[in-house]
Amino acid sequence: MNAAGQPESAPALAERWSAALAAGPSAAEPGWLRELRHAAVGYFRAGGLPHRKVEAWKYTPLRMLEGFEVRPAAAGAEPMPAWPPSVFGTGPSVDFVGGQLACALPELPSGVTILSLADGISRFEDRLQPLFENVPLNGATRAFAALNTACAEQGLVVHVAEGVDAGPLVIRWSLAGGRQAALSHPRLILLLDENARLSLQEHYQSAAGLPGGLNVMMQVELGAGARLDHVRVQAENELAVVLTSTRVQQARKSRYDYRGFDLGAGLARHEINVLLSGEGASADVAGAFLVDGRSHVDNHVNIEHGAPDCSSEQFFRGVLGGRSRGVFNGRALIRPGADGSRVRQSNANLLLSPLAEIDTKPELEIYADEVEASHGATVGQLDEVAVFYLRSRGLPEAAARRLLITAFCRAVSERLADRGLSERIATLLDGAMPGEGD
Repeated sequence: MNAAGQPESAPALAERWSAALAAGPSAAEPGWLRELRHAAVGYFRAGGLPHRKVEAWKYTPLRMLEGFEVRPAAAGAEPMPAWPPSVFGTGPSVDFVGGQLACALPELPSGVTILSLADGISRFEDRLQPLFENVPLNGATRAFAALNTACAEQGLVVHVAEGVDAGPLVIRWSLAGGRQAALSHPRLILLLDENARLSLQEHYQSAAGLPGGLNVMMQVELGAGARLDHVRVQAENELAVVLTSTRVQQARKSRYDYRGFDLGAGLARHEINVLLSGEGASADVAGAFLVDGRSHVDNHVNIEHGAPDCSSEQFFRGVLGGRSRGVFNGRALIRPGADGSRVRQSNANLLLSPLAEIDTKPELEIYADEVEASHGATVGQLDEVAVFYLRSRGLPEAAARRLLITAFCRAVSERLADRGLSERIATLLDGAMPGEGD
C-alpha cells in the first residue's frame, strides 16, 4: 500500500526499488562486478517488473510483493529463528536468515571449499566473472535476475575438486522477522570439477505468519563426468514469496538430478535453465507441488541440448485444492548437431476443487535428426472407478481418495535414490495434502 492507503502499482513498486538500489555497491569489490551491478540497476529500472503481457509471467501475478522493501535490514538485526526438524537429517548445513548468512561455515571433506560470496569471488574470480556476466539481465522477463545481480552481496560459493565426493550439504532458508517485509537476493555458486560429486539439499521454512520473500539465484558449473543431486523442499507459510532461478551448465557425461517439492508459500516460482553443452550429458528434472487455499506455484523449466547423445527428462505432478493455482511450462530445445538426443516430458495434475486452476504447457523444439522425444500433459480429477474399487475392499471413501492422491505424488518422491529420504519426504507430502471441495 502507498502512503494514501491505495494498492501500490507495479510501475510505482519498480521505481521505488530502483531508487533504493541506487545507493551503490561496496568499494571493496572488483571493478567488473561494480560495473555489472550498476548495469543491472539500469536494466531493472528500464524493464520494470514482469506483468501479464510478458509471456513467461502471464499466469503469475506479483501482487504479493506490494509494500515489500527491495532488500532486508542489516545482518544481525533480527533474532535467529527456531529451525524446524530437518527432513534431511544430520550433516553439514548452512543457514540463511532473510538472505543473510547466519552461521559459521561447516567443515567439509578434503577437496571441498565453501566460502561466503565475497570470499568466493576473491578466491575464484577467474571462474566466477564469466558466470556473472553470462546471466541475461535485460527486459521485464529477467527482472529478478537483474535484482539479484544488483544486490550481489550475500551468498555462498562451493567448489568440489576433481574426483571428490563431497557428500551432502544442507542449506536452510528462513525469512527474517521485523515490521517491514523485504525481498532478499542471495546467490549460490557451485563449481564441480571433473568427476566431482555433491548432494545439495535445500529446505525453505519460516515461522507461521511471517511475511517476506527470497529471490535466490543458483549457478552451477559441472565438469566432465561430474554429478549434482539437488533436492529442494519448500514448505513456507502463506505470506511468503519464494523465487528461485537455477542455471546449470554441463560438460561431457555430467549429470544433474533435481527433485523439487512445493508444499506451501503464498507465491512460489522456480526457473530451471539447463544447458547440456557436452556430449552424453544428462538432466533429470522432477517435481511435485501440493497447494491449497490461495497459494500459487509456478515451475518454468528450459533444457537445451547443445551436443550429441544427451538426454533429459521433465516429470512433474501437481495436486491443487481450494482456490489455488499451478503453472507448469516445460521446454526442451534440441539444437542443430545435437543428434541422438533423448527427451521425455510429463506433467499430470489433479484438481480437487472446482475453483482450483492449472496452466500447463510442455514444449518441444527440435532442429536435429535421429531424436527420441515425447511429451504430454493431463488435467483431471480422481478416477471414481479406482475409488469405488478401494471402497469395495473395505476402505472408507475419504481414506480411498487420500490413498490415490498419495500414490500420485509419491511418483516423484520415489525417484530419490536415498530410500530413507524418500520416505521422509513422502510423509511430508501426506501431511500437506489439500482437502477436497472448494
